[in-house]
Amino acid sequence: MKKKTFTLVEMLIVIAVFGTGILTVLYGLSQTLRMQDRADMMVSASFLAREGIELIYNLRDANYAKKLDWNCIFRKVSVSELKKLASDSDNPFCAWYFTGGDLLKLSMGTDWQYLAVERLPEQESQKLENEWFDALFQKYQLFYLIDGARYSFVYTGEHQGEPLRYARYIKLQPVTDGIDVLPLDKILKVESHVLYKKGALTGESIMETFIWNY
Repeated sequence: MKKKTFTLVEMLIVIAVFGTGILTVLYGLSQTLRMQDRADMMVSASFLAREGIELIYNLRDANYAKKLDWNCIFRKVSVSELKKLASDSDNPFCAWYFTGGDLLKLSMGTDWQYLAVERLPEQESQKLENEWFDALFQKYQLFYLIDGARYSFVYTGEHQGEPLRYARYIKLQPVTDGIDVLPLDKILKVESHVLYKKGALTGESIMETFIWNY
């Protein structure tokens, strides 16, 4: 009796079928991991976007507590500087005010004592928005900063600490009622944008609200 053996062609067919099955499984696994990565980053981005909204509200509320204008951006000054400013300005504490069209970067100051707010000039803001993702990400990337002595940490935009895969900026816009633009010193629309990037995976999370002089 002759023994049944596999021919070379049959072996190649078996290898091809087995290889195709393995590749299909690996592809499905890689897609699953990619979707999990995107989901994780979207969740983190949404939390950071919400934090941006809360920082704006906290800034408004802190202004009321300090008896400042609601849309005031507070500046740190020494006593001598404050006395000089007091003779030149009705409100020497305010460096500038919220206006429609601003792009803001919010972060803790280097001494962990204050909220640092940076406003871009209008031309630079427009340029960044036109170039969009890469330019915005580079400008507004978040960093994770740890203060071991105080057992505290913070997400900062001051390019100190460990760079994160997220960038955040706040956009303030006028509010319209039909064709009418509501007063900028009364109400503004707030958009908290968080960009995320991990290799070729990129995306954006946006939260919107309104801030007003109540």
